[in-house]
Amino acid sequence: MSDKLLPVKLVAPVVKDGATLKGAIMKRRTSREFSPQPLTLKDLSELLWAAYGINRKATRGRTVPSACGVYPLDLYVFTLDGVYLYEAEEHKLNPVVKGDLRALAGGQEFVASAPLSIAIFADRSRMTSDDPAMEASLKAHADRIAALDAGAVTENAYLYAASANINIVERMWVDDVKLREALGLSDDNLFQVALTLGYPPEK
Repeated sequence: MSDKLLPVKLVAPVVKDGATLKGAIMKRRTSREFSPQPLTLKDLSELLWAAYGINRKATRGRTVPSACGVYPLDLYVFTLDGVYLYEAEEHKLNPVVKGDLRALAGGQEFVASAPLSIAIFADRSRMTSDDPAMEASLKAHADRIAALDAGAVTENAYLYAASANINIVERMWVDDVKLREALGLSDDNLFQVALTLGYPPEK
C-alpha cells in the first residue's frame, strides 16, 4: 500500500441520463445530514464536471461562465484520504495533502464526518489580460469576479446533487488562514465558499 496520495482519474460524464433541468430545479434544496458512505466515482466525477468541468474541448470552455474567460477558481476536494485539486483539463484529481483534513473545510461539526467537502478559492494571480485596460478592470473587480464565478459553480453543484439524490450544503464558515496554510496557498488565493456533500442518511 502506497504511503503517498495518488492522483484519481475521473470518468467521463454520461450527459444523456439524469433528471431534467426543471426537475433538478424543483428538487434543489440544502441538507446538513449525510451518510458516511463515500460518493461513487461516477457521482464524484459528474459532480466536479458539472461544477467546473470542460464542456467544449475546442475552446476549453467550461460548464460555468467566467468574466473575461479567466477562470480563476480552484476546487479543493476534501476526502477521508486527503485533499485533492480538481484538474478540469484532464478531468482528474491531483493530490495536495495526504490525511483526513475534512475538519479544516468548515467550522460546523458535521463537516468533519461528512464524506466530501469542496473548498473553492480564487487565485488573483490568474486575473490577467494582454489588454492593459482589461487587466486594470480585472484587478479592480477581482473580488466581484471571483464571487460571481463561485456562485455559478455552487449552483451547478446544487443542481447536479439534486439530480443524483445527493445532499449538499454551501458554507462560508472556515478559518481562512489555517485552510490556506494546510493547502500551501499564498495570500493571492481568496476563499470563496465551501460545499459539503454526501448521500442522504439511512432512515
